[in-house]
Amino acid sequence: MVRYLQAVGVPEDRVILITPPPLCEAAWEKQCLMQGCKLNRLKSVVGEYARACLQVAQECGTDVLDLWTLMQRDGQDFSSYLSDGLHLSPKGNEVLSSHLWPLIERKVSSLPLLLPYWRDVAEAKPELSLLGDGDH
Repeated sequence: MVRYLQAVGVPEDRVILITPPPLCEAAWEKQCLMQGCKLNRLKSVVGEYARACLQVAQECGTDVLDLWTLMQRDGQDFSSYLSDGLHLSPKGNEVLSSHLWPLIERKVSSLPLLLPYWRDVAEAKPELSLLGDGDH
């Protein structure tokens, strides 16, 4: 995936990989059974994928957000971060956002501002501010 992005001109310093969060097998199995199937994910396999993601990030020189480790720090119960054992809950999304946003800000802070600051947009005729046909 990273090699493809590099091949189409996306530099590695613009890429952020995110490891999967840990899997709560008991909760996910319950969801699977409700759908008429058996457990189709294992926490150990998700952990292997997370480790591979970290390795790829290191090899490719990209940033990585390690949700796998972050959500299991100090042996904490991570189930509240997951809505169904697999997908992030609102609390899990908050954790993701709070750790991802600083990485994004660091990457975009040096980019030029192409559009005016929102307070500088003329309310009556925003096109004048946005299209460069006038000051306001």
